[in-house]
Amino acid sequence: MSFVFGQESRNVFVYGSLMYLPVWLKVVKGIYRCENAVATGFQRHAVPGEAYPAMVRFEGAYVQGMVWFDVLPEDLERLDAFEGDEYERSEIDVLLSSNGTQMKADTYMWLNPSVLNEELWSVTHFETEGILSFLDRHVENWNATGHRK
Repeated sequence: MSFVFGQESRNVFVYGSLMYLPVWLKVVKGIYRCENAVATGFQRHAVPGEAYPAMVRFEGAYVQGMVWFDVLPEDLERLDAFEGDEYERSEIDVLLSSNGTQMKADTYMWLNPSVLNEELWSVTHFETEGILSFLDRHVENWNATGHRK
């Protein structure tokens, strides 16, 4: 990890809409390197009535996503605001897909598993049907200050 003006940057594991540049680049200001990664011991569920997923602990499962490296504190604040009260940023272990290296990364854990059902979130469905509605409903109202209007 690197330090900027005395504040620590963080690696961030994303597993849903923030894997897609039209979303990521609207939320953060910095330019970051990324790599595919896997979080073991977690499962990604569809959130009823929404296009975005929820990640919860689930023994024996795994979630494929990606890590954005060395995200600056001001962009972490934007990500926290974007994810809102439904999620909590927590540090987990992830494995880089390229070489199996284990590393620490922050991720956004879903706080209310009782509202989820058995339906898993589908990357293919999001890419073919969900991303446009997600952009319209959740990203287009994001303003330049990093807060919802």
